[in-house]
Amino acid sequence: MLRRARGVSLDSPAMFNSWRAEEALQRKEQIRRKERAICSEHVKHQTHPITEVRRHHKLASDEANHLDAYSECRSVIGDGECFYRSFIFSYLEQVIDRQDTYEEHRLLQAVDMVNLHFAALRWNESEFRWNEPEFSRSSRAFKNLMEKVMRWKSHGRWKGMESTSSYRKEELLEFFSEYDTTQDSEKNTLEVIFPFVLILVVAVEICWHDEVCEPLIPGLSGNYNLKDWCFQRVTPARRFTDHVMMVALARALEIPLRVERVRGGYDPDIYTVPGVPRPRVTLLYSANHYEIIYPRVPPAESSSHQASQIEHAADEGSSQQTSQREHPGDESSSE
Repeated sequence: MLRRARGVSLDSPAMFNSWRAEEALQRKEQIRRKERAICSEHVKHQTHPITEVRRHHKLASDEANHLDAYSECRSVIGDGECFYRSFIFSYLEQVIDRQDTYEEHRLLQAVDMVNLHFAALRWNESEFRWNEPEFSRSSRAFKNLMEKVMRWKSHGRWKGMESTSSYRKEELLEFFSEYDTTQDSEKNTLEVIFPFVLILVVAVEICWHDEVCEPLIPGLSGNYNLKDWCFQRVTPARRFTDHVMMVALARALEIPLRVERVRGGYDPDIYTVPGVPRPRVTLLYSANHYEIIYPRVPPAESSSHQASQIEHAADEGSSQQTSQREHPGDESSSE
């Protein structure tokens, strides 16, 4: 409620302008809140049984046999970046359950290598919409995320205890929920990571290995080369991710990738790293959209899985007491 200022009437120009300014601020705040509400849970906090996928897509029993290997699915918002969002979340979700920090450091080294390749390519800023300072800023944002993951792991060590799996998972989910369109440096970190790091990793990897990628892309010529294709198909925000792009990202970061189609029928392995015990990203593709799926826990690991569930329940109780060949990516329509 506006108060009458001394010597100024409510209908004076000064008071009217003050009221208009306050109203404008309120509108901006409402917009910010709406954006946060819309953009919350870009990665859904709750998973659902794989049987719901069968029901949703009305799959016959013989169409869904390949999904028997999976137990749950995690929905991801479809806004043109669902592949990148699903990829990095699935990977980090496994990394945070490892006691060591080998994967974090390995991934940072891989991104550093992309930095070197980016500088060596010397892309012209007039034709490429990102310059080197922006790329450096995005790389720092990615490093900050990796440092966050390592801090989540070390949380509580100064008290002589390890952070729990449920705590780390909640931190990761909360971090992804903070991804929105506001300009807050912390909440905007993920928005930077997607277009500036993961997408740029794809473009650099494709152009750096042009002899491998050129034969895979039809329509290239002297007037339309691989770099032109990347600038039109890869680097613009919210573009559909095809098979070549998926392979490039997985290969550059050396992260095994499997993409299952809802109705199966194609080799799901996009990129493999034989003999290397490393987190593998497993996604489900349908109608130009990607979500995260979880392989069933092998019987030999069921006891450890049950222990993890018990740990999660104990954490909650404690907190209460204390308070594509024709591959999915070969289809080129947008989400």
